[in-house]
Amino acid sequence: MKHLFLISHKVLLLPSLLVLSFLIKAQTPNEDLEHYVLDTYDNFNTFNSNLWNRVPYMTWGLETYNANNVTASGGVLTLKCEKIGNNYISGGIETANKKTFSYGYFEIEIKTPASGNKGPWGGFWMHTGEGGWDEIDVFEPNGNDNYLGTQFHSGISATHNGIHRLSSETHPNHFTGYPDLSANFHKFAVIWTPKYVNVLFNGTSVYEIVEPEYIPSHPMVLFLTFQIDAWGGAPNSSTSFPLYWQFKNFKYYRLKTDCSHGITQTNFDFVSHANKYKVQKFYSLTNSTVPNNKNIVLRATDYIELKGEFTVPLGSTFTAITHCYTCPD
Repeated sequence: MKHLFLISHKVLLLPSLLVLSFLIKAQTPNEDLEHYVLDTYDNFNTFNSNLWNRVPYMTWGLETYNANNVTASGGVLTLKCEKIGNNYISGGIETANKKTFSYGYFEIEIKTPASGNKGPWGGFWMHTGEGGWDEIDVFEPNGNDNYLGTQFHSGISATHNGIHRLSSETHPNHFTGYPDLSANFHKFAVIWTPKYVNVLFNGTSVYEIVEPEYIPSHPMVLFLTFQIDAWGGAPNSSTSFPLYWQFKNFKYYRLKTDCSHGITQTNFDFVSHANKYKVQKFYSLTNSTVPNNKNIVLRATDYIELKGEFTVPLGSTFTAITHCYTCPD
């Protein structure tokens, strides 16, 4: 992996804070509004059939899906699981044949089924079977996780050259010590780029993968599901049905890109460039000054070069992100 950030002559700090970020520590849309555009948003006031399907009659665990166990109203998506005889009837939604997603930032607020109940498994995830099995499990507590209520799993997997690899082979993916996830809504998010995947809990990074063999490269379908664990976390006699999994405010942002063109300029005007920021092929800037009290981010696929005097005033920040010759579109 190669990062090109070139400085010719000198950088002036007046005094200043210069933040240089080489690909790995990328910003969320809240920190980089200029480069991200909101592509998809669902507030769940009603069920959006243009975006979602109710998961059809099928199963991943012990559950069977039923469209009647999915409701969206008042800003909340609710997936209900009930036990009828020996059957677990549950709800889930997915975007198959409606929309696939590629690189970008994904975010949703989640409230899990009541802790103290074994069995609930599922959550917020993406996968595709096209061209190989790629998957990102942003938030996937199993039946034992839900019983405790304070832990969850994440996972990332990809198929390259016919070989399927799981990030859990080398990276622990079980996270503990969180507040009761069934007591309130919490924000779960993922940044997916061609070179890394970063999972966040309430805005804080908890899981980051940079090895290329684990990074998905195919468009994926998005799922919000309520499954029932069929293995060590299966329901027991103390599990109290019905149980409910709830979601709010799904957002998907993608990066604006113009990866075929670079920018070469002297005295670069960061202010007039506002609303024009995109991932460029390169930046080559000479004798340029970051505006006062501004947070500036530049993104390029190939390199970012600063020549002459580059000035960052006190109270401003400058972040440079290279995407290692790959366009994140």
